[in-house]
Amino acid sequence: MNTVINYSPFAIIVIMLGVGMSVNTKTFIEVFKNFKILLIGLFSQMVILPTIGFLFAFFAPIDNVLKLGIVLITCVPSAVTSNYITKLVGGNIALSVSLTSITACLSFITIPFILTIIAPMVIGEITLFQKINFMKLSLGLLLISTLPVFLGIFIAAKFSIFVEKIRKFYSIFSFLLLVLIIFTAWFSEWDYIVVLYQSIGLLVLSLAIVVLISSYILTSIFNLDEANKKAIIIESFVQNAAMAIIIGGISLGDKNGYLAISALYALLQYKILLFFWATRSIFTRFNKS
Repeated sequence: MNTVINYSPFAIIVIMLGVGMSVNTKTFIEVFKNFKILLIGLFSQMVILPTIGFLFAFFAPIDNVLKLGIVLITCVPSAVTSNYITKLVGGNIALSVSLTSITACLSFITIPFILTIIAPMVIGEITLFQKINFMKLSLGLLLISTLPVFLGIFIAAKFSIFVEKIRKFYSIFSFLLLVLIIFTAWFSEWDYIVVLYQSIGLLVLSLAIVVLISSYILTSIFNLDEANKKAIIIESFVQNAAMAIIIGGISLGDKNGYLAISALYALLQYKILLFFWATRSIFTRFNKS
C-alpha cells in the first residue's frame, strides 16, 4: 500500500489533467446558462451524497474506522469513468464533465471541511482525526486535483487541435491509471476486503443503492429530461474511489481498514451498473421480439 500512497498522487494529477482537457469551454458556458440543472447536480453530489454517508456512518453498528471509510467515499468527487458511462447511456456529457470538473476543483475545500469539521461530530472518535491537518490536506488537494483541472482546461483552450488528437489515448490511459490504483488497494488489503465483503458487504451495497435511489428521486422531483437525469444520477453514484484511497492514505496512513471500504464500494458500484446494463439489454431485446 505504501506504493499507492507514494506514487498515486502523480497518477491523480494525470487523471485530473485529463478531466480538465475534456472540458470544452463553449459547452461549459452552455451548461452554466442552464444554471438550475447544474445546481441540482452539484447539490446531489456535494450535499445529498455526504449526508447519506453521515447517516450510514452514524447509525451503522460498525467500527469507527469503517464509519470513516463510508464518510470518505461519499465526500470525494465523481470518478472520470462517470463521463464515459454517461456517454454510453445517452446522458448529457457536457453536464457530466462540468460536474466532474467543478466538484474536483472544489474538493480542496469541501473534503478537508467534511473530514476535519463535520466528521468528528458524527463519528466521535477524536484520535482518528488527530493526524488530519486542514491546511495540509487542503493544499495537497489543491495541488493534485484543483490545479491540474484548471491546467487541463487551459491546455484544451490553447492547444485544441493537439488535445483532440490525444483525447482518446489520454482517456484510456487515465482509466487504466484509475483501475491500477483501485486494484493495488484491493491486492494490498485483499484479506481484509474479503472479511469486509462477508461482514458488511450488504451495508456497502445498501449505501450504493440508497445513493442511486436518492439521486433518481431528486432528479424526478425537478422533472429533468432523460439526458440530464442520467448525467446527474451517474455523477452522484460513481465515486472516485482512487482519490478516496489516496486522501485516506495521505491523511491517516495506510493499513487502517478504511481504505478497503473505498475499494469495496468501487467494486460494487461497477457491479450494480453492469447489472442495470445487462437487465436493460435483456428487456430491450425482449420488447423487440
